Amino acid sequence: MTKQALNGLKIVDLSWHIAGPYCTKLLADLGAQVIKIEQPKSGDPSRQEGPFPNDNSDLNASGLFAYLNNNKQGITLNLKSERAVTILKNLVREADILVENFSPKVMGSLGLSYEVLKEINPRLVMTSISNFGQSGKYRDYRGTELITQAMSGFISSIGEPTREPLRAGGQLRILEYLTGAFAAMSTMAALFERRRSGIGKHVDVSITECGLLQRSYPTVQNSFPTSPSKYTKRYVMMPSIEKCKDGYIGINLLTGQHWQDFCLMTEMYDWIDDPRFTTLYYRLQHKELFRERFDKWLMEHTREEIIQLGTEWRIPVNPVPNFEEILSFPQYKEREFFVEVDHPVMGKVSQPGAPYRMSETPWRISSPAPLLGEHNLRIYHDLLGFSESELSSLEAEGVI
Repeated sequence: MTKQALNGLKIVDLSWHIAGPYCTKLLADLGAQVIKIEQPKSGDPSRQEGPFPNDNSDLNASGLFAYLNNNKQGITLNLKSERAVTILKNLVREADILVENFSPKVMGSLGLSYEVLKEINPRLVMTSISNFGQSGKYRDYRGTELITQAMSGFISSIGEPTREPLRAGGQLRILEYLTGAFAAMSTMAALFERRRSGIGKHVDVSITECGLLQRSYPTVQNSFPTSPSKYTKRYVMMPSIEKCKDGYIGINLLTGQHWQDFCLMTEMYDWIDDPRFTTLYYRLQHKELFRERFDKWLMEHTREEIIQLGTEWRIPVNPVPNFEEILSFPQYKEREFFVEVDHPVMGKVSQPGAPYRMSETPWRISSPAPLLGEHNLRIYHDLLGFSESELSSLEAEGVI
C-alpha cells in the first residue's frame, strides 16, 4: 500500500464535538496514527447528534461522528480518575501531538497542563482549541457557535439592513470546521519547527479569532483613520442566489463590461448606459426597480437556460443544486470527491473526501470511525501491556 504523508506520526486525541475531531481527522486521513479517547459509556457528544439511519438513535451509528473520526483508533478513558490520568501520561510519552478542546482550565484541573506534559515528553506538540483562546478576559466563558459567530462579526454582517442579523450557514457549524482546519495547519507548523529545535510547542487556537479572520474586509475598512464613514452594510444585492423558473442559480454581477453583457443577456438594452444601474452602488439605490424587472426575467427561464446564457455572455452564473443533486454532480463524480465508507453498523455510506490531491502520498480512508471503546484491548493490552484481569478491573471501576 502506498505510503502516506503522515505515516509514523502519533497523535493522542482528547477532543470532542467538531473543531478538535475535524483537526485530527485531517491528519488521520493523511496517515497519522490517532488514538481517540472518549468518556466511557457515553463517548463523544457528536455520537448523539446523528444523523442516524432510519432516525434510530445509536451511539455507534451517528453520521456526524462517523465522518469526523474515520481512520482513528478509539478507546474509553475517564480522565476524572487518577488511574486514568496515569494511563494518559503513558500514552503521551510516545506521542508527537496531543489535541484537546476542553475549556482552558480543564486540562490544568486534571493535572494535564502543557507544563506537566512537556516534562513527560519535551517533544510534544499540544494543540488546545477553545472558544476565545487560552488567555484574555473571556477565556473561561462558555459559548456555542451562535456566540462565537456573534463575537467574530459574522452575524452582524449578514442579512438585509432593515431586518435582524442572521447566523451564517444555519446548522452547518461553519466556524468549528474552519477552526479544525486552522488547528491542523498550525499543529503541523509547530511540528515542522520541532524538527529544527527538538522541542515541542503549545498551540493555542481561538474559534472566535478564526472567525474574525474571515471578516478581514470590514476590519481593514473600519481601521482607515481617514475613512469618511465606517463599514456597516450587511447586504449586497449581487453576488446572490436567485430563484428562477425551475430552481435557483447563483450570479455575480459586477460593473463595466460585466454590466453591459448582463443587459445584453437579459435583453435590457435600455439599461446598458443608464446611470441608475451601471455600478453596484447605484443599483442598490434603485434596488426595487431592478428587482422587479430582473425577477420577471428569471421566472421566464430555467436553470439550464440561464447557465447557458451566462456561458455565452461571460457572466459568472452557476447552478445551486440541492444535496441529492450534488452527490451525482458530474464535476464531483469525475474527481471522485465523494467516497463510500463501509461502516460496521450503518453499512455503506457516502462521505465527502478531500478537496486536494497528492500525487505520491495520497489521502485515503483506511478504516471507518471506531465503535465506542472498540480498540480498548489493542491499546491497553497490546500497546500499554495491561493484562486482561487488569482491564476487567479498570472497567469495573469505571476508569475505561
